[in-house]
Amino acid sequence: MNKKFIALAVAAAVAPAAFAGDEVILYGQVNVAAVVDNTKDSLFKIDGQSSRIGVKGTESLGNGMSAWFQIESKVAPDDASASGFATREGWVGLKGDFGGVQLGRGKSAFTKAYEEFDLWYQADSFAPFDYGLQTYNDSGLVPVMVDADGNRNDAGYQYRTDNTVRYTYAAEGLDVTVDYAVGENKNDSTKTKEATNLSYSVKGTLGDYWYIVGANMGRNLRMNGSKLNNLLLGGGTTFGDLAVGAGFTRSVFSEAGYGTGKRNSYILNASYALEGNSLYGGVIVGDKLKHNIGKLEDSRFVRYGAGLAVPLSKRTNIVTEYMATNFSGATKDTSYFSVGAYHSF
Repeated sequence: MNKKFIALAVAAAVAPAAFAGDEVILYGQVNVAAVVDNTKDSLFKIDGQSSRIGVKGTESLGNGMSAWFQIESKVAPDDASASGFATREGWVGLKGDFGGVQLGRGKSAFTKAYEEFDLWYQADSFAPFDYGLQTYNDSGLVPVMVDADGNRNDAGYQYRTDNTVRYTYAAEGLDVTVDYAVGENKNDSTKTKEATNLSYSVKGTLGDYWYIVGANMGRNLRMNGSKLNNLLLGGGTTFGDLAVGAGFTRSVFSEAGYGTGKRNSYILNASYALEGNSLYGGVIVGDKLKHNIGKLEDSRFVRYGAGLAVPLSKRTNIVTEYMATNFSGATKDTSYFSVGAYHSF
């Protein structure tokens, strides 16, 4: 028999066993909503609502280990020019009994921790850190950085981090994530120090309750010597069809020429399963922004909202949401109302 045929026959015989645990999955969300937004110049708009398309896969390496990858891209059904390849997540890693190690780019561990409190579908997030220090952005009292995604990040906070190494560990009732990101911007000739970002989260369960602890420590993100520290403590539980959560965040930023800014904020949310539909709402209260030795007057804010998600199928929801932020003082109050279709695949 031809040796090539023998080799092909052997390969065909062993291939099912060798690749039985391997898979590549195409996934995504196509979300489009009609929005009335008084925070923008255009009051009415059609918005892509964080639509995305991704591909991820795993390969069994034997002995309980596997390799995996993920590429996730931004998709804008309402404006193709706003789309971008691999703009959301991009990872490659190894998983085993020891946990997981991965390299790439994506949401930081702290971002994923505070999004545990974000029940909203719409892109205008309800996450507690969104207004951690931002009340006075427009008057220049809190420095602002715009990241690669176009997001305004007070004090240089990075919603997604580039050049990241991450470790994850999961056991029954416990999930741990630690990541470290570098800016690759060090320059000895200009004496520019490396920007770094250390982020972690610990989520677990105690009986009928869940808890989460998250922290973020950014250094030299805006300039040499700038520091940003964020802390999140929270948890929640369920009572039949009712789920509730509560959290506390503290943000501290310091930089030469600015001094030190601090703010505490508090979040409470709830969701209720109502005949197959989901009714949810919440409130975030931001304490006065403390700048150097005193608290700034008229710097409090209250952010609140409610939503209703009606499933048409396992993958399609019609969602109506309202969100508003009331600022003390002269800062303009904002509101955001949307009705849209959200389809996942």
